[in-house]
Amino acid sequence: MGNTFNMTFRASEELTKEECLLILKQDNINSKQLEQLIAARLVNHITFNLVDVRELTEWFEQRIKYVNYLIPTTSFYESLKQIENEKEIPTIVYCHIGQRSAYCQKVMREMGFKTVVNLSNGIAAYTGDLVSGE
Repeated sequence: MGNTFNMTFRASEELTKEECLLILKQDNINSKQLEQLIAARLVNHITFNLVDVRELTEWFEQRIKYVNYLIPTTSFYESLKQIENEKEIPTIVYCHIGQRSAYCQKVMREMGFKTVVNLSNGIAAYTGDLVSGE
C-alpha cells in the first residue's frame, strides 16, 4: 500500500483573514505582501485603506491599482482629514521609495491611527498592477 497524504492546496496565493492580520501587525511590508493583501481585500477577507502620500503629478504618472486615497505629503495634515474618521481601519501608506511614507506612518500613529503599515521601498519596488491618468 502506498502512502496517502491529505493536503489541501489553495488555487491561488490567497491569504486567510488571520494571515492578513498577521501581515498588518508589521511596521513594513514588501511588494508581494501588499499584492496578497489587495487580493484578499478584493474577496472581502480583509479591509484596509491604501494611501499614496506622493504628490498629484506622481499620482497621475503612476499609482498602485486599488489605491483608496491620495494624501500628498506637502498638504498632509489638510488632506488627512479625508480619513480622520477611519483611524480604526488598518492603513497602508506608500510613496516612491518608502521615506516619505515612513514619516507619514509615524505622524499618523502619533495622531491616533491604530494600524499604519509602510510599503518598504515604495512604488519603485512594487511588482503588482499599476495604473496612470485620472
